[in-house]
Amino acid sequence: MNIGLQRNAGRKIIMNDVFISYAHIDDQALTEGQKGWITQFHRILDLRLGQLLGEKPTIWRDQKLQGGDVFDDKIVNAFRDAKVMISIMSPRYMKSEWCLKELNEFYKAASDGGNIKVGEKARIFKVIKTPIDARDIPEHIPQVLQSILGFEFFDFDPDTGRLVEYDEAFGERARQNYFSRIYDLAYEICDLLKNYQSGAPGVLPAAPASKADGKTIYLATTSSDLQVERDRIKRELTERGHRVLPDTHIPLIGPELEGYLNEVLPNCDLAIHMVGARYGMIPEDAQCSVSELQNRLAAQHSEAKGLERIIWMPRGLIAGDERQIDFLRRLNEDEQCQYGAEVIEESLDSLKSYVLDSLKPKPKPEPAQDPAAAPTATAGSNAKSVYLICDAQDEEAIEPLEDYLFDQGFEVSLPLFEGEESLIAQSHRQKLTLCDAVLVYYGAGGRSWIEMKLMDLMQAPGFGRENPFLTKAVLVAPPEDRRKSRFKTHLADILTQSGEFDPACLESFVNQIKA
Repeated sequence: MNIGLQRNAGRKIIMNDVFISYAHIDDQALTEGQKGWITQFHRILDLRLGQLLGEKPTIWRDQKLQGGDVFDDKIVNAFRDAKVMISIMSPRYMKSEWCLKELNEFYKAASDGGNIKVGEKARIFKVIKTPIDARDIPEHIPQVLQSILGFEFFDFDPDTGRLVEYDEAFGERARQNYFSRIYDLAYEICDLLKNYQSGAPGVLPAAPASKADGKTIYLATTSSDLQVERDRIKRELTERGHRVLPDTHIPLIGPELEGYLNEVLPNCDLAIHMVGARYGMIPEDAQCSVSELQNRLAAQHSEAKGLERIIWMPRGLIAGDERQIDFLRRLNEDEQCQYGAEVIEESLDSLKSYVLDSLKPKPKPEPAQDPAAAPTATAGSNAKSVYLICDAQDEEAIEPLEDYLFDQGFEVSLPLFEGEESLIAQSHRQKLTLCDAVLVYYGAGGRSWIEMKLMDLMQAPGFGRENPFLTKAVLVAPPEDRRKSRFKTHLADILTQSGEFDPACLESFVNQIKA
């Protein structure tokens, strides 16, 4: 594939697929001996796009023309053959007559041909290198730019509020974010080019093909502290053939945002809400943040239409804003707020594993079997199973309990304590799904640990559990403290162990399983 805009003798221009529009001042290096930002961007995009396409591309940008040069009509005419424009926006870009003319001429050529979009994707990719004051945006900027999602190559330091551009000069994290964002951009461009219908100018490109088992997922927009994590989940889903919404900028006026959500959510198979420490922006004419509004509307659609949902919070999340503290409390305690959702407070890798498991095709139920034709049960096949949950620090302390329960004829399973975090979480969910009874050993684990385990019991139906537990109990064990002595819950029976293990403390638990 020949990608780019090439110059031959006599300034004959052949433009095939992609070119970069930028302000030359944005390519000036920050330090001596360093490559300019645009030059580095061009090089890495060239490499990544070539890897995705399977052949080396040629991406063109004009390295010589300056603002005072005459805009070449040959470039304007060549726009009709170009498929993609990457517009690298910055304050200087918005003040450059040359850059704005490139942008408007490409938009005009594509619009005149009736194919400014390929399926759902615009042929102009908006890369935002540096934030732009809304007052500096000219009125004649193409309207399509207001709706397409931009690739922001910057963030704000959460402590100082200062701008941090994605550049290796600003540290390792900024460098990693820089590469991740370019990879996302390259994937989007590759997908558009592969789905672009070649042929005569003006032919409307075909809509992008999707995998037969691809799902439509609403990945709720989030506050800035989780933007990088959201990008990772979006990238994973997109690369697996799923369609991720929103794919345009969401409205920032409350009633309009509600209208948008009511339009797209009925078409979604799954909604994912990633909730961080910040409350986030409140739209105009709204009483709550964008995150809270998205959650409320998705909960309503879940109740009305059965929309599956996942609410994820990073492990150990601490919010400082009173509004966010209240929102987090309601997500954990209010049934209406969490309606139809699995609430997960684990690592990002655990969320990814859970999402991918949720999107796997559901197995068809096997037809009911004639009891007379059913095979005879083998010895031991009717043994009840107990999932004995404990903290890793209590693995040795629960050995007497494990032995006692086994001697009572139960199959006893324990949590995994070693291995990849995602596999440990997956094993935990499977055991909650398959066991007959659960006993939570409340020993060395802290208050947050026991609350998370109780929340897991509540979420067991969402993990795939179909039948209620025969019984579930919390055994409050040493070491003793005031908080543990006051421990109360309606979610499980409370048993008490003082000192060494005494089988009498499990008598009621065992009897309920055997009943």
